[in-house]
Amino acid sequence: MDNTIEGDPSGPTAQAGVIHGGVGHTIHHHQAPPATSALFAVPAPPDGFTGRTDQLRELLDRLDPSPADRARVPQGVGAVVSALAGMGGVGKTALALQAAATAAGRGWFCAQLFVDLHSYTPTTPPVEAAAALDVLLRQAGVDPDDIPSGLEERSAFYRSALHALSQADEHCRPVLVVADNAHTLAQVEPLLPGSGGHRLLVTSRERLAVGGHQPLALDTLPEDEAVDLLKARLGSADARCGDAEGLAALAGRCGYLPLALKIAAALLARTPTVEPGRLAQRLAEVSRFSDGRDDLAAVFEASLTHLPQGHVRVFALLGTNPGPDLSTAAAAALTGLGPEEVEAVLEELAAAHLLTAHPGGRWSMHDLLVGHARTLPLPAPGPDDGVGEDTDARHQALVRLLDFYTAVADAADDHLRALPGHTPPELFTDRQQALGRLEAEYDNLINAVQAAYTHGHTTTAIRLPSILGEYLNRCRRFEDAITVHTQAQEAAQQVGDVHGEATAWNNLGSALQQVRRFEEAIHAHHRAHEAFHEAGNTYSQASVWNNLGLALQQMGWFDKAIVAHQHARDTFHQVGDAHGEATAWNSLGLTLTELGRFGEAIDAHRRACDAYHQLGDTFGEAMAWGNLGIALQEVGRFEEAIDAHQRARDTFHQREDVHGEAMAWASLGTALQKTKRTQQAREAFEQAVRGFRDTHDEYRLTTTQRNLDQLRQRRSWWRIWER
Repeated sequence: MDNTIEGDPSGPTAQAGVIHGGVGHTIHHHQAPPATSALFAVPAPPDGFTGRTDQLRELLDRLDPSPADRARVPQGVGAVVSALAGMGGVGKTALALQAAATAAGRGWFCAQLFVDLHSYTPTTPPVEAAAALDVLLRQAGVDPDDIPSGLEERSAFYRSALHALSQADEHCRPVLVVADNAHTLAQVEPLLPGSGGHRLLVTSRERLAVGGHQPLALDTLPEDEAVDLLKARLGSADARCGDAEGLAALAGRCGYLPLALKIAAALLARTPTVEPGRLAQRLAEVSRFSDGRDDLAAVFEASLTHLPQGHVRVFALLGTNPGPDLSTAAAAALTGLGPEEVEAVLEELAAAHLLTAHPGGRWSMHDLLVGHARTLPLPAPGPDDGVGEDTDARHQALVRLLDFYTAVADAADDHLRALPGHTPPELFTDRQQALGRLEAEYDNLINAVQAAYTHGHTTTAIRLPSILGEYLNRCRRFEDAITVHTQAQEAAQQVGDVHGEATAWNNLGSALQQVRRFEEAIHAHHRAHEAFHEAGNTYSQASVWNNLGLALQQMGWFDKAIVAHQHARDTFHQVGDAHGEATAWNSLGLTLTELGRFGEAIDAHRRACDAYHQLGDTFGEAMAWGNLGIALQEVGRFEEAIDAHQRARDTFHQREDVHGEAMAWASLGTALQKTKRTQQAREAFEQAVRGFRDTHDEYRLTTTQRNLDQLRQRRSWWRIWER
């Protein structure tokens, strides 16, 4: 019986380089971090949720995955919640989160994934289906390296990932996916989970018939539930809870809209002497709109009336923020206030339900409030200065915020690229803290590039994408990388920044390679080389040569790729960049292996190993050892290959890189299998399986498990034969 191992789940490793800000910056190459999962990513429902009893019951009936209920729900479709007339603030998200929490309490699903599509958030671009799938797949624990680039392929991969999660569950329970704030069918139809009893729950201001399934129409609250919400917010100890007439009048003035009701309740709580009926009259007096839904703006205005002008100014400036949230430090930069001063103001705004406080000193605004803040006249900083110049003040605030994000990203990037002996900025204590900050600020940083590009702040539009290049590569955010590097290239071209344009072209080419758009990548690298040549920048040309070689290799143009890598190697050597030279050797080795020139490939990888070791780059060294082991296997030098894979394994283990160690175990298992050491190979694959399971790498887990199963099957056949 012929039993073979199907493929190496690790494979050769190469990372395209990125240029960071010009001459003198060292280029480093990092593996993507271990895949992590967030299998219960749905946020908790808001405190004090009340009412919606019938809607919640109907929604839960649609979500219920029990066999008795599956026949009533079309396969692949959960429930869609939308407000009539596109009404915002009606509580769609709150109801969806409450339903998810109830389902979690009943143990219906093995995972609950969540993505906010941001279709109604001012200044934040809507999340398209491909990006939404990327978010969901990462939450499901899929290695970013395995996520396909095409929409159809990514959607199919997502359905397979949901199936894998269900199959891995002890009770084979399905998955709940919540997609919040959708606007079009194009955003959500690729998210349909397919068969298996999974549920997709979509909230939208539109009546989206996802998969032909009519949505559950969610309107404003009935009067009694609106009054109950006000009472719940006030607390039973507040005597005004007995003012049935006044509360009914206030609920009516709020249009029974949950968001407005919560703000009105906060106003009552902040002004204990104001009766509900009197507050209702005040809201009527400041109403501005005439379309029958004017009271929401009136509630916002009334909230601001109770605040000092300095607080109103901060609220208005917060509408300038291009991202979905911000930290206290970012708010300080935006407003020009000190951190402690702005934090006190933010807390007051949150107490008035004009802002939402999140753990870790972060803040966000409902999109309706953001839109209102953007339309407010901007009070001047001084108490007696009247109204400031809105356009100039808001522009200056935006520039301060963009500069802040650029500085934070630059400091974090220094930590990512630091080698032993280098002293990165003290803003972060270590690399992990820097990575955590970049992840927390990710959406804000990408939106900052867009805002800088749109508003003509070319310094940030050119520099910030270059700074983010290493992180975007590391976390496999290639679609965003293509977007921001394209914007950087166009911004640099507009102002005649030759070096900035060349850097953007090179980084764009690297990102294009990762989504297999190789011809476009080659074109971008050629443009980068021409521009750096024009600027006389020999050092940066070396990085371009190396990246160009990787693209040529992918196209099968191996001879040209070797020439490019040799150019890169020689140029790095001439300028004294030992790390760049090591990277070029490693890349050259990969191409030589493809050509079957295994002896030269082995020499190239050994040179890379030695150089990385001398530089103290443990990841680069482990990566080169792994590639060396693969080349040694090709010439039958299995004992040396085993030693190389063991070195890679041990180095990854020392780095506490569980995913890298698992890849080394998988390659080691392949080499051991080829030397007929079946027991050791099985143990290696078992270690790899554990590592891939711990890091939620479903693709490599499946491949390695298949290899392990074949080994076990072969052993069973030999036992039968021996009998």
